[in-house]
Amino acid sequence: MDKKVPNSKTSQKKKLIRTKREIKRIRLITAIVILVVAAILFYFIDSRSYVASVAGRRISKAEFEFFLSQQVSYTEVEEGLTTDEEKEKFWTTPADGQDPWEEAKIKALDLAKEYAIQLIKAKEAGFKVNNEIKTEVLYFLASMQGQMTDKQFTDYIKDIYGVSPRQLQHIWENYRLIDTFKEDYIDKNYEGKPVSDEEAKDYYNENKNSFDKVDISYVTFYKYDRETFKDLSEEEVEQKKKLANEALEKIRNGENMDSIIKSYTEETVSSDDSSDESEQSETFGKTTLQYSESNSLAKWAFENNVGDVDIVETDYVIYVAKIEKRTDFADVSDDVKTKMEEEAKEEFYNNVLDEWSLEPKYNITKNDIVYDSITYKK
Repeated sequence: MDKKVPNSKTSQKKKLIRTKREIKRIRLITAIVILVVAAILFYFIDSRSYVASVAGRRISKAEFEFFLSQQVSYTEVEEGLTTDEEKEKFWTTPADGQDPWEEAKIKALDLAKEYAIQLIKAKEAGFKVNNEIKTEVLYFLASMQGQMTDKQFTDYIKDIYGVSPRQLQHIWENYRLIDTFKEDYIDKNYEGKPVSDEEAKDYYNENKNSFDKVDISYVTFYKYDRETFKDLSEEEVEQKKKLANEALEKIRNGENMDSIIKSYTEETVSSDDSSDESEQSETFGKTTLQYSESNSLAKWAFENNVGDVDIVETDYVIYVAKIEKRTDFADVSDDVKTKMEEEAKEEFYNNVLDEWSLEPKYNITKNDIVYDSITYKK
């Protein structure tokens, strides 16, 4: 009797037919594999998205890089670093057994910790980022961008803050939230005593330049051509200096300052509805200054006395200036007391923040993989 030879095609079809039980099992295994792969990918991505955590609140890589960027900029200014070569040498050269880059990272981590603690406290107190905060930050970012293209703005923000505009927006929203919480906390918990007149006067005497204003009258001589903006020749500048000395001598001999200004100044009188030229000259060539180390005229005014007159020369202008008036304690006493009260509140809050930072529950836990991966890049 002939044996039937199995049809190979029929056998293959039978193998491809699955029972319902087998199909369910395959589907289950497939789902498990997908979940495992997704979990691995999520863990891989998530574990590299933050640098540290404080009481469960993660400090994102962007947040840390923001604080690091600010710390780096501050250090470079303090060290007087201006060129790329100077900066690279400083950050890559250990000094006194210390790695400056690691020192900057540690300080940035401290700043990030304080930031995280305050956000935790704000959330516990019921504060959250609302539409008002979001609108305020968006408006400020828009005003910063001005006429820059999106790419120009992105590059600018990255260069200044070390993050993208969107990341900066998030950080600034959190900072406005912190400010709101801070003001509320101080208002509810600070108990300060009134500042006495004697305390205020002592503070004023130590910080006069921070409060005073100085009124001056001045004659202006330009060291450049005002139409072409080209520098004048040495001979032309010397002629201006002779005129400045001539004006100075007349003022010291008692001539009226308004008349000197009218006769000598090169500054253009602003347009005025008044046709009375003498009325314009009474206010023209006068200004009120606040102290500035970088402003030669302001620096001179604050370092001299009422009634003093002299020539003050800058890179582009020669001034013949006279100090007319300076405020004193009686004029600014309220401002002094307000400043002292603000400093006292700030000190109170900073002390409280220091106490919070010392609590074990707010110990910072580094994500070493990400933290160690952030290296210096010129």
